[in-house]
Amino acid sequence: MSLPISSYTEVCEDRDFVEWHRGCPWCAVWLIRLEHAQVIAQVAQARASVQQWLLPRYARQPHVTLGYRGLMAAAEGTHAAAEFGVAQLRADIQALQAAQLQPFALQVQGVGSFATVPYLAVVPTTALLATHAALLAHGPYPGWRYVPHVTLGHYGSRLPLQTVLQQLQRSVPAAWNWQAPVTQLWLARYRTNDIAGALGFEGYFDLRTQTYHALADACISPAALNRS
Repeated sequence: MSLPISSYTEVCEDRDFVEWHRGCPWCAVWLIRLEHAQVIAQVAQARASVQQWLLPRYARQPHVTLGYRGLMAAAEGTHAAAEFGVAQLRADIQALQAAQLQPFALQVQGVGSFATVPYLAVVPTTALLATHAALLAHGPYPGWRYVPHVTLGHYGSRLPLQTVLQQLQRSVPAAWNWQAPVTQLWLARYRTNDIAGALGFEGYFDLRTQTYHALADACISPAALNRS
C-alpha cells in the first residue's frame, strides 16, 4: 500500500461508543479465520514493532474481514437498533449459494496501514473479491474500496504513516509469504462496548457443501434459523 508521506495516523479512543450502538450488545461481521501458528507469530512480531504507537490492548483473533453486517441483538432477543438478524442471515446464505463460490487460496504478504490501524496485507485475488462482493455488493459510502487485511491494532498516537510503514517493513521480512486454502467463511460477533475485544463465532458457511452451520451458542440459533 502506498501512502503520501504527509499522511498521519488518527488517534483512536478505547471507550464504549454508546452513541453508535445505542445499547445493542453485539455487532456481526463475516470473515476468514487465520488462527494458524505462523500467522499468529507474524502478527505478534509486527504488532510488537509498532506497539509504542498503538493502544495497549487488541484481543481480536487474526482474521480477514469479508463484510460488516451491523448491530445484532442478544440470543433470542430483539433490540430497536439491531440491523442484522435471522432474515439478514438467511439472505446472506442465499447470496453465497447463488454465487456458487468454491474453496480458494488466501495469501498474506506485505504490510500497510489505514489512518486508524496498521495491518498485514492480503493479496486481493479474484476469488477473495468475489466472496466479498457476494456478501456486500455495494460499498457503505461513495468512494469506498475493499482492502483485505489483517489488523494489528488501533493507533493511540498521531505520527506520519510513513514512519509506521518503515518500521513494519523492517519487522516483516520482504520474502514472508503465507498461503492457505479457505474452505469456511465465518460469521463472527464482537461486543459493541469493547472496540478491542475478542471475537465470538456464530457459525460458518462451508464452501465445499454450500451450507451454513450455526454453532450451539450462537445468538442466531440453529432453531431460529430453521424456523419457518
